[in-house]
Amino acid sequence: MTSNTKDDVDLFCRAVEARSQEHWRSLRVAADNGWWAIVASVLRMELDSMIRVIYLLRHPSERQQILAASVAGLGFGIPRPGRSDNVQRVHDSDMVELAVDREGGWVRRVYDFGNRFVHLTDAHDYANHDPFQRLPRSEQTDIVGYLNQYHGGKVSGDPLTTDSSYLEIAAYAPHVLEKVTSNTRTYLEELRRTGSA
Repeated sequence: MTSNTKDDVDLFCRAVEARSQEHWRSLRVAADNGWWAIVASVLRMELDSMIRVIYLLRHPSERQQILAASVAGLGFGIPRPGRSDNVQRVHDSDMVELAVDREGGWVRRVYDFGNRFVHLTDAHDYANHDPFQRLPRSEQTDIVGYLNQYHGGKVSGDPLTTDSSYLEIAAYAPHVLEKVTSNTRTYLEELRRTGSA
């Protein structure tokens, strides 16, 4: 696979930025229509971009190979020439752990809760059974703690508690998306600066 490092960095960064723009438009439409499963899925997808950029920054020795494979449409991983599976994929769990180390525990909570909506689970029955209330108390405590810490006062009403509903939690989605997108932009700038090194 022949590629140019600077071109691969530019293509990858442009794709991440285009994805973020779509996420913002999608979140607005989903929230306006009360499509709360889509709202959570959009947050999870935006977080997916951030964890991939962080992974690239933390693995400069693998960066070029991963970027080349990614922009060639082979997936996010190390190319394996001559193999039918083409790429040794980087596992999401590895990327999430690096992002948690860099950003903090909120990444794990957004990722795990968002996965419940990206995949078909009982969370999609949120109109009848509140998925936030079905979480273990420790996860509820973490989620409301992070939302109150980072976004307290941005949504009208009292601070969140473990008794809050999924819809009360979902009202914070635009603010969480802004945090993830802003962090991703910062990491993309760093990737552009260091990516071809």
